[in-house]
Amino acid sequence: MDIKEMTMEELMERRSAIAGEIDNPEADLDALEAEARSINEEIEARKAAEAKKAEIRAKVASGTVGTVVEEHKEDKNMSTEKRAEMFEALADYIKGTASPEQRALLTTGVTGGTVKVSNIVDDFIWTDWDKSPILSRIRKVYVRGNYSVGYEASATGAVKHTEGSLNTPAEETLTLGYINFVEQYYKKWITVSDTVLTMKGEEFVRYLLDEFGHQLAIALENAVVAEIEASSLSAKVTNDIDNTAAMAGFAALSDEAVNPVVIISKANYANIMNARATTGAKIEDPFNGMEVLFNRNVTGMLVGDLDGVVANFPDGEDFKYIIDDKSMAEHDMVKIVGKIMADIHLVRPNGFAVVTSGE
Repeated sequence: MDIKEMTMEELMERRSAIAGEIDNPEADLDALEAEARSINEEIEARKAAEAKKAEIRAKVASGTVGTVVEEHKEDKNMSTEKRAEMFEALADYIKGTASPEQRALLTTGVTGGTVKVSNIVDDFIWTDWDKSPILSRIRKVYVRGNYSVGYEASATGAVKHTEGSLNTPAEETLTLGYINFVEQYYKKWITVSDTVLTMKGEEFVRYLLDEFGHQLAIALENAVVAEIEASSLSAKVTNDIDNTAAMAGFAALSDEAVNPVVIISKANYANIMNARATTGAKIEDPFNGMEVLFNRNVTGMLVGDLDGVVANFPDGEDFKYIIDDKSMAEHDMVKIVGKIMADIHLVRPNGFAVVTSGE
């Protein structure tokens, strides 16, 4: 049945059924992923249509039906007044005090006390995320519910065969493995005085971003590093963390790791560079031209292609806020929780090498 003809209940049931079919070894994962994506898009489109209807009904009830509200996109030429208006609407939306007119300005919905960041400030919101050399290189998907990625665990591969030869090649022996993605939250929360809620517009949004945006980006970066180090798909290499470590890791990579980088702590990077200087070693690149990225949680050295890492954001990449001004009201304090739902996995065998000294 065409998804356009399905009811919302049928769409939800089919999406759940797809989640169950993923684990079937004979399943066409690409087809299932495409179908799930189409269903999600149809569901979101219908939700948006219902929200638009509700908006129009609200305008009719309030006598503002003649007001035209456009879907706002990031506009570099937006006037100062319009920018201020949008930030004020977003700030009040997050606080839960937005008027119907303010809510109509934002291209987002509210569920269970959480609020999704509007497209109008996407560039502003994602500064820390876009600047992350690690997060900007991984692959991202947006699948709700259970999600699995298949990979080729082993295969005999293709062979040469001369036309007409009676020595026909043996059938390929293929073993597939699956990585299961399970939804989980990355969170940061703080308590602040209730005077924070009196901040206006961009001042309030900047406050939240300074407190949460950067720290949530760091949390996801650290999750990428932890996944690479723990994954059974990573090649494990024992080598001193010195000027030979990067090439030792490089040698263990699969041919599919076409854009390898080095991820290392600044302390170990400094040790390598200082050792070369103090021993009078020839001035050469110990990383053989591979770009070096830094993360303080790397114990040795990681070498590989970040395109082999997949992050699933089942609820989108925007992080959400929950503001609780009740539970600590007697102390004039407000609890603010910032969170994002994600799961991160290496899905390429030998897409990374984990180099440790073995000590």
